Amino acid sequence: MQIIDWIAIGVVLVSVLFGLLFGFGKLLKFFTGGIIGIFISIVVTYFCFGVVSSWGFVRDLMAKLLTAMQNANNSIVDFLIKIGIEKIILAVAIFIIVQIIRIITVKIIKGIVEIDNPVAKAVNRLFGMVLMLAVSCMIWLIVFHVIQLIGGDTAAGVRADINGSVFKLDWVFDNNPLKWIIERVIPKS
Repeated sequence: MQIIDWIAIGVVLVSVLFGLLFGFGKLLKFFTGGIIGIFISIVVTYFCFGVVSSWGFVRDLMAKLLTAMQNANNSIVDFLIKIGIEKIILAVAIFIIVQIIRIITVKIIKGIVEIDNPVAKAVNRLFGMVLMLAVSCMIWLIVFHVIQLIGGDTAAGVRADINGSVFKLDWVFDNNPLKWIIERVIPKS
């Protein structure tokens, strides 16, 4: 076994331990709160913006706002029109709605999984372990992707160090699913 395999075992054990100690409800609140929660809302807003802006009534509202602003004939309003203030207003509105939905959803899920019942407690701990393992795997994939983006001697050195991994981490490094998702989901400009 390679050193990377022992590190992977350690990460899995620590993840399972954290999931078992804290449970799904507390971990979900932690991973969706603060800066991470804002980042999640920004990503969801980005993906929802195109869909929402294509709705008929939203296009009509944006056109009415733009017409009203053009009729104002003011240099400040002209600047706002130039920067696309109607799109900024829509993005901010979507972001606020996504934030509210995220907060309410997390509170509901946290309330459900943290019911004071032996079965609910066991499910909470089990889902906590699964969530922690998923987060750990995502962090591994992000690290591998960043190393591949750096490239050169760094990527070659890491690839050589993990070659022959018992857990096939060398295959994961070469066929990172995160890279596949990024290439197909994020639009090219």
